[in-house]
Amino acid sequence: MDVKLHPLSPLSLAGSRPEPQGREDLRQAAQGFESLFVTELLKAGRAGLPGDDLLGSAGVDTARDMLDMELARSSAGRTGFGIADAIERQFAPFVKGS
Repeated sequence: MDVKLHPLSPLSLAGSRPEPQGREDLRQAAQGFESLFVTELLKAGRAGLPGDDLLGSAGVDTARDMLDMELARSSAGRTGFGIADAIERQFAPFVKGS
């Protein structure tokens, strides 16, 4: 069996990711990052709580994590943290059509 490996170059990866198409994609990515930040913030806050609750189980933990992710997703861009706005301002000059 003869396997040929081709070296990777930036040009060979160019077609693997979709290019951002404009401000809408940038805004969506910025809100996604803010959502990730809020999720980690909630997770760290819950880790600081003392002890397990009486009904604690892996299922409860999973449901709580899913609730935190949904809260973070729905509040991204509306929380007033300004993270999404700052990211959008920072990268807007690099987006086509801006």
